[in-house]
This record gives sequence, C-alpha cells and structure tokens, in this order.
Amino acid sequence: MAHAPVTFFPSMLPRGRAVGSESGAAARWIAPRISGAWFESDEMEDEPSGPEKSQPPSSEGGAEGGLARLDAVDPSGGAAPDPGGRGYPGFTAIGPYASERAVGEASLVLRSVNVEHRTTWAVGGAYLIVRDADYARARKNLDRYEQENADFPPRRRPERRRYAGPPIVALAFLALVAFAWVTGPVARPHGGWFAHGASVSSLVLSSEPFRAVTALTLHADGAHVLSNLVSGAIFGRAAERRLGPGVALFGIVASGTLGNVANAAFYAASGLEHRSIGASTAVFGAVGLLVASQLVLGSDRTLSPKSGKRHVSEYLAPFVGGVALLGALGSGPETDILAHAFGLIAGVIIGLPLSFAIARWHRSFVWRRPHVLAQAALFALSLGVVGASWAFALV
Repeated sequence: MAHAPVTFFPSMLPRGRAVGSESGAAARWIAPRISGAWFESDEMEDEPSGPEKSQPPSSEGGAEGGLARLDAVDPSGGAAPDPGGRGYPGFTAIGPYASERAVGEASLVLRSVNVEHRTTWAVGGAYLIVRDADYARARKNLDRYEQENADFPPRRRPERRRYAGPPIVALAFLALVAFAWVTGPVARPHGGWFAHGASVSSLVLSSEPFRAVTALTLHADGAHVLSNLVSGAIFGRAAERRLGPGVALFGIVASGTLGNVANAAFYAASGLEHRSIGASTAVFGAVGLLVASQLVLGSDRTLSPKSGKRHVSEYLAPFVGGVALLGALGSGPETDILAHAFGLIAGVIIGLPLSFAIARWHRSFVWRRPHVLAQAALFALSLGVVGASWAFALV
C-alpha cells in the first residue's frame, strides 16, 4: 500500500489540553491515554497492550473518550499548518491501514528499527504517528517490508488427483495380514517361511537376492503386521491418488527392495551379519514416493503472482516432512531404523522418474486406454516379482 504522509492535527486526538512551547510556535498537544494514542511533552512511550490496546472508533464524529474525525491534509499539496495552535507540527501520520493485523505488522516493522511511533484509529482506518525526523526512515522500512512480502501468502493451486478409484494399494497391504496368518509368528512359524524368506545381509548380496523382496511380506507377530497395514494403507493410498495404483505399487515394492539391499550392503561393509523382516521398509518407500511426487507434481503448489515460480519452501517442505515421519514412526527400540531410512531414500530416488513420467503423460483427469494398460501392467509386474521371489525361495 502507499504510505501517504498527512499533517497531524489536534482534531485527530481526543480531548486534551494545549500547552505553549518555549519557542512561541504552535502549541504541543497533550492527549489523555485514550485508545492507545497519547503524547507527553518530550517522550513517546511504548504502545500499551491488553485492555488499553487501540480499537477502531465507533463513529466518525467521536465521543467522550473516543477519537474525533481525522482532518488529514497532505503537506506537500497545501499550505503549511497554522502556527496559531490548530496545526500540530513535528509529527506525521502514515496510513491508513484497513485492519488491525495490517497496522500491527507495520508497527512491528517500526519497532524492529527503533522508530518511535503511535498507533491510532480514525476515519479511513488505522494510522502510525511518527516524528517528522523519523518519517523517511519509517517509510523506507515499511515499503521494503511490503515489497519483500508482496507474494505472501502465496497463491495455492489445488491438487490434481490422477486416481480417485478404489484403494487397490491398501488392499495389497491388507493381503499381508492374510499372509501373516499363513506364515504364523516368528516365534512359532508354520513351516520354513522365515528361514527361507528373511533378509540376511550376506545372502542378499550373494546367492539369494530374492530375500530382499520376500522379507517385505514377513512379520514377527500380529502387532507388527497390523502397524504396517495401517501405515501402508495410509501412505500407499496417498501415493496411489497421485501416481495411480500400478505405478504406486510398483514404486513401493521397488523402493522396499532397494532399501533392503542397501541395508544389507551397509551391514556387510561393517562386517556384521544382519537379519530383518517386515514391510516397513516399503512403507517408508511410499513416504519417499510422496516426497518425490510433491517435488515434481506440486500438489499444493505455491506460485508467485509475479514470477509464476514455486516458493523455496515448496522444495524444502517435502524433505522436512519425510524426515519428520521417519523420526516419529520409524524409530524405536525394536525397529530397524537404517532399513526405514534406506527405504525412504530409495522411494525418493525411484519416485522422481515415475513422477516426471506421470507429469508428462497424465495431463488430464480422463484416463485413456494406454494409461490404464500401463497401470495394469505395472501392478501385475509388482505382484509377479513378489510371487517369483517366493518361488525361488521355496525351491
């Protein structure tokens, strides 16, 4: 907004008393403590808070204890204030501000640069009263603040949901519960599922790489599988709505597998044998897919009205959110934090090319036949990889 200087007249203030100045010029105006705006002879106090905070006047004409009508005159376009006592030389009003929030932000700017001022309400809105000697500095800082925040709050673009069908990925995670009933808990297994399918670092990196896949389907007990079911259904559904069911499931299985391989390589490089089971690596792979899709597709994209570019926070927020989820959900006394971290990283790596492909291919809500066939093929490929891995494990 434009900060127009206006001459400050006694009519802006509530009833007060005038005292003569030593120089014989216009009298200084001493106003009572009303509506948060008052002056004393030489010092300007801090603005009060609480019950004494400035409030808009109830009427233009003012009332007892209220503000009178604002008679603002631009000093650059009219005569100098009357030295007979009607004018109020030495102070300039900046404004008006339409809301209490706007004038509060402006007041905070002036406080940050130690410009003494008053906030008062009159006709047209709120005004900041500053000394004439401080006007240039106040105007400079207020203009700079408004220029720096011209694009704030940023304009948001709603998310384009590319898939709004049934939760197919959530059903895939639900199948893990049925499979856990088949395998039994790790303490009392039904057969050799855990012996042949658990991720063992030395075997994953040598003769049995399929264990990186089969381990995603094994769980220690009911609580383990249910926690992964809930988390996987939530994050998997979110990834599915952005990428489609086939692409999402393919990305989840691939990132979980890559996360297990990276985890095995880390422990092998450390000279340690490591065993792990559970779909949590794939769950954090789904979180990584969400991070990547947010970066590329920009579901809640923030655009600058001037430049049309995304705000820098839009690039940082997905990473911060992913790390926060890793810390909140992926750490614990019995959890494999490194597998979760590798799954998250793998999800971002795999999710970036998938998101770019979706952004380039699916430009509308209408799915054409090639889109449906591609999604179905990737979905079938994901299930096929899991089934083939178990076939190799049980042979």
